[in-house]
Amino acid sequence: MVTEFLDKLPIWGLLLLILVTTFVAIDSGYRLGSRRRDRLTGEETFRVGTFVIASFSLLAFMVAIVFGAVEFRYSEMKQIALDEANAISETFLRADLLTGADRAEIRQLLYEYVTLRIEAARSKNVQKIEQAIDKSEALQNAMWSRGVTLANQQSTPIPVLFVQSLNRVIELHQTRITIGSYYRMPGIIWITLFSLVIITLIMGGYDSGLYGNRRVIIITLLSALSFSVVITLMVSLDRPRQGLSEVTHKAMLDVQKDIRRSMQSEN
Repeated sequence: MVTEFLDKLPIWGLLLLILVTTFVAIDSGYRLGSRRRDRLTGEETFRVGTFVIASFSLLAFMVAIVFGAVEFRYSEMKQIALDEANAISETFLRADLLTGADRAEIRQLLYEYVTLRIEAARSKNVQKIEQAIDKSEALQNAMWSRGVTLANQQSTPIPVLFVQSLNRVIELHQTRITIGSYYRMPGIIWITLFSLVIITLIMGGYDSGLYGNRRVIIITLLSALSFSVVITLMVSLDRPRQGLSEVTHKAMLDVQKDIRRSMQSEN
C-alpha cells in the first residue's frame, strides 16, 4: 500500500511532501528545544549533539543501502532491455532459415511482437500495458506452437535453433515483467527510512533549540533538503516505467527498423 501511494504521487509532489515533512519535523524539534531551554538551569543541561550525529550517520547508512538496491534494479532493467532486443533480433535472423509460408508467418509475428513491446514501453496507462502483455504472450504462444510443429516435422536442426532463440525471448519477457513490476522496494523499507528521517531531524531541531544555535539549524535545514532530494530520486528509480526509472527502448526501436527494412526488401 505504501508503494502504491508513492506511485500515485508525481515526482514534484513527492519532493514537496518530503520537504514540508522534514521542515515541520525540524521546526517542531526546535520549538521543543526552545521551550525546554527556558525551563532548564545551568546544571540541568543535557547535550544531545552526540545522539544527533549518531542518528545522521545511521540515516546516511540507510540511504546508501536503499539507493544501492534501487540503482541495482534499474541497472538490471537496462541490461534486460538490451538482452531482449538482441534475443528478438537473433530469433528473426534464425527465422530466415525457415522456408516457405512458415518463414513469412513467423517473421510477421515477430514484427507485431516488437511493435507491441514498443507500444507497451511508451504507454503510461496500466490497463493498456496489461493488454499489450496479454497480446505479446499470445504471439509467443503462436510462434512457439509453430516452431515446435516444424521441429517435429523436420529432421534438420534449423527449427530447433529457432525454438531455442524463441525460448530466450520468452524467458527475458518474463524476467522483465517480474523485475519491473514485482521486485519493488518493500513498503516497510520506505516506512523505516521516512521514520528515521523524521526522528533524526526532530532531534537536530531539538538540539538547535536547546542551545539557541542558529548555525546548527541552518545545517539541519540543508541536510533536510539534501535527504529530500536523494529520497525523491530513490523513489523515482524504484517506479516502473515512470520518471527517471523509464528505461530507454532505443535498442528495441533499432530492431523494429531492421525487421521492417528486411521485410520491405523482400516485397
